[in-house]
Amino acid sequence: MWDLCAAGVTFFFIVSAFLLMKKHPFDTISSREYRNFVLGHAARLYPLNWLALALMIALALMFHSTTVDWSNAALTALLLHSWSPQHDMHYGINPVAWFSCVLMFCYVVYPLLAYVTRRWRWYHLGIAIVLMTMIPAAILPGLDIPGREAIYVNPLAHVIDFTMGIMVFRIYTLLKPRFQAVGFARATLIDVALLLLFGLVILIRNKTTWVKPWEDVIIWLVPQGAILLAMALLNGQEGFFGRILKWQPLQWLGSISFEVYMLQFVAFLLYNYVVAPVAGHFDIMAYGYKLIGVWLVLLPLAWLVNRYFSRPLMAFFKSKFQNNN
Repeated sequence: MWDLCAAGVTFFFIVSAFLLMKKHPFDTISSREYRNFVLGHAARLYPLNWLALALMIALALMFHSTTVDWSNAALTALLLHSWSPQHDMHYGINPVAWFSCVLMFCYVVYPLLAYVTRRWRWYHLGIAIVLMTMIPAAILPGLDIPGREAIYVNPLAHVIDFTMGIMVFRIYTLLKPRFQAVGFARATLIDVALLLLFGLVILIRNKTTWVKPWEDVIIWLVPQGAILLAMALLNGQEGFFGRILKWQPLQWLGSISFEVYMLQFVAFLLYNYVVAPVAGHFDIMAYGYKLIGVWLVLLPLAWLVNRYFSRPLMAFFKSKFQNNN
């Protein structure tokens, strides 16, 4: 499961940059466009981060009776905390908030990355991909686990993922005009091949030692880029697994996925200190069903926050930045 989580983080950043290239290519750049782009995306991250942080602090004070590290809370509120190499700081009060810190920095640098790489040719793409894999691989070996984690949550580390997404989009624009239509059966075979590639990567990582120095780079970065490229080329002519992803319940889950991610520790605290004790009064041993129970708390919570907090705020901010969008 940890492999799936680590791969998912890398894939998210690669896909994010790819989709931004479709909507905001930044072939030209102005201070106004840059400002509106950054502020528009900050409006998506900061309010939800503040809400999750406030809930975590309130629940900690209510149930743990502990003091709050307010310097940590301030840096988390500003989405600056994952720059710290200290474990207690970059994971902080809401451990998953490091992700928003990294994503915010990627949004800040994305317009510059898109603009700089707009005229790159094939050999530029190749050199960039080699450098993106070689440089971290030269740094990571020999680091202890806390050191690797500090690099993993550092925003600069995931600029590499973002750059890979831009590279994949450049390759996509070159290949798409030459990509022939494929039928359902052939698209399904490609889907299966992608799943097998992903499984092979996990198998190699867990069964070999030679890949250890590269495991945080090539083992996720290059295969995930290849998977995204194939999925993008199949867009509109999906196979069996691609059509499953268009299933309405999964589309709905995707629409609240950011709230699900940011509020997961809030749901754990609510389940541990509210739901399970109440259930215990009715002789229901809820602690033994934590995995299911947390989801029963998390999904309604995420939906409510999405429906009555995130969406109204985004509608308001979108009206402010609609000229850029």
